[in-house]
Amino acid sequence: MALSHSTRPNRNTAAKSADTETQAAPASNRQSRMGNAFLQQLVGQAVRQTQGQGRLDTKMSFGIEEEPAGKHQYPEDGGTTTSTATAPARQQQKDALPQLRDTHQGGAYKYGDVKDGKAFVQGSGDDKAVSPNDVAQGSLGDCYLLAGMAAVARANPEAIQKLIKDKGDGTFEVTLYIRRNRYSRPTPVTKIIDAQLPEKTPGTALYAKTGDKSAEGTEMWTALIEKTVAQHKGSYDTIQGSKIGQGFEFNGATELLTGKAEGYQATANMAEDDILLAIGAALESKKPVTVDSYDMTGNEALTKEANALNVYGNHAYAPEKVDMDARTIALQNPWGSSHVKPLDVALFKKFYKAIRVGG
Repeated sequence: MALSHSTRPNRNTAAKSADTETQAAPASNRQSRMGNAFLQQLVGQAVRQTQGQGRLDTKMSFGIEEEPAGKHQYPEDGGTTTSTATAPARQQQKDALPQLRDTHQGGAYKYGDVKDGKAFVQGSGDDKAVSPNDVAQGSLGDCYLLAGMAAVARANPEAIQKLIKDKGDGTFEVTLYIRRNRYSRPTPVTKIIDAQLPEKTPGTALYAKTGDKSAEGTEMWTALIEKTVAQHKGSYDTIQGSKIGQGFEFNGATELLTGKAEGYQATANMAEDDILLAIGAALESKKPVTVDSYDMTGNEALTKEANALNVYGNHAYAPEKVDMDARTIALQNPWGSSHVKPLDVALFKKFYKAIRVGG
């Protein structure tokens, strides 16, 4: 049975959440003896529970854990966005623009207006305007956020569309779900964001890349969400994974986008069958799911083995497909390239430390 669903260097995300746990337990030896048919049955049971209860209940614990500080994976190159269309005088946001990443300040980098920018553009071959393939990370260590966008776009594209209202004057109302403090629930907070984005060169986005381009204009939803997170924190530098929790109640990227709790499970505590079941059931139930790779710094052999398969240390990915018969997992890299082809679950457990499932 295959469950299909349509997805440089270090990262760290996460904060603690006292109110987002579901109960679980590893698979028994009986499960391993019975094989894929039993796994398929468990996936079906988990999907029915998820649909009926609004949460993933596979008898595995999904509690938020805080990760150690570290660097983050980010590509220094990426796609381009070209703004050639002329337009009438446009409005700009009233709030000061977020500061650039520290290493990009005082140089040639500056903001540029994407004059034909639109929130959503349906690309050729896309079923909907919001697609996981719109996501492409730039020169910023926020893979956790871009992977979260890809996961929500795959599970529930309508949730992304509800976050952004194009005002038609060069500005957008962008809503994120923000916690006032660690004890509060996430509540929707809306900011007015304009179409000015940091540029690597004129017409080339420095951070999150723009998406599809058509006669309508240039798609901006990923860059607008990223800019809004930076707007809440005051700078792009402070939304990098190792800094996102500083002065900001952060409980997962998918919670920012949906307002629903995000659960966390360490793969070290999971049997291989549990890993396949957890990711497969989340995808089948239309729950956003991301995974985190281990920090491989200092382990040259592991780094070389992982990189050969497009797995990079301290990096977030969005699973695309689980094949229960082949016992493999395919993953989307938020760079927009270097995706992980179907990976044997044993290698997945070797390279990846955590699974995160949103609501």
